[in-house]
Amino acid sequence: MTGRRGVWLMVCAVLVSLYLALGCSGPAADGRFVGYAPSLETFPPVGEVIGSHCGSLDCHGQKGRNLRVYSGNGLRIDEVSGGATTPDEYSSTYDSLISIDPEVLSAVVQEGGQKPERWIVISKGRGREAHKGEVAMEANGEADRCVVSWLAALIDEAACTAAAEVLPPEAP
Repeated sequence: MTGRRGVWLMVCAVLVSLYLALGCSGPAADGRFVGYAPSLETFPPVGEVIGSHCGSLDCHGQKGRNLRVYSGNGLRIDEVSGGATTPDEYSSTYDSLISIDPEVLSAVVQEGGQKPERWIVISKGRGREAHKGEVAMEANGEADRCVVSWLAALIDEAACTAAAEVLPPEAP
């Protein structure tokens, strides 16, 4: 290959090689994802809402789920029957919750709770994505305001308290 065509092919080969080298590179060998999550200390009121809206034994209150919710209303860590949600249960639910789509959660938290619907927990909870549980928290409803306020580090205690109330099923 001589002449212009040969030079052109060589330039193209170098550019393609450079593109592939840069495009396929991952993080540095010591690079780690450092995520941000809302506070565990302010989680109990949110945990009560998540437990009452998502933690029944036929939903996220079962061991086989990737989002596993422990609460006094469903799945328990120990063989306790009934009673209040324990600190270990809040902690386990928190760990499970923040492990769902952590990169997006981190971005939402860093941006003060802006555009929370980017996080799959919110979008599924609001029924905007396929979700077996359909709408677990209506957009701007009490449960939604509780969780979103937690993401923004400005927890709305009144919304959390109202949303955590578990109502008995309606009589036929």
